[in-house]
Amino acid sequence: TLPPTPPPTPPPTLPPTPPPTPPPKPSLPYDCNAGFNNWQAGWSPGKKAWCCTHASRGCAPVSKLCTLWGDPHIMSFDQMDTDKNKAYSFYGDGDFWLVKSSTVSIQARFEGTKYTEGLAATNQIVVGGAFLHGHKIE
Repeated sequence: TLPPTPPPTPPPTLPPTPPPTPPPKPSLPYDCNAGFNNWQAGWSPGKKAWCCTHASRGCAPVSKLCTLWGDPHIMSFDQMDTDKNKAYSFYGDGDFWLVKSSTVSIQARFEGTKYTEGLAATNQIVVGGAFLHGHKIE
């Protein structure tokens, strides 16, 4: 008689296949946080344009205009319309801040005069700020 046939040998157990590695994320052309404290002088024009468009950083400041004339009529920095017929008119006496920021201060004095029949007119403007190195323009 023949000896019994041994059971078949199972195939070897292979380790599990790891998931595929995701493709690398594309690197950004610029790091908009690097050097931001000195972006105006330190960034290239290309970096300024890219970071302004994609990260809202490094954008050139928008110029604003304020106009005063007469007794006084005022077109303020935040006034959207530049039509002089829509200017604010102010007829009171006193000293008022036109601009007061960490870099520049502009103050105006409005007073009634005999020429304006007592209505306030722009009497004096004073400009100051760090850029004047302790001096002021009157």
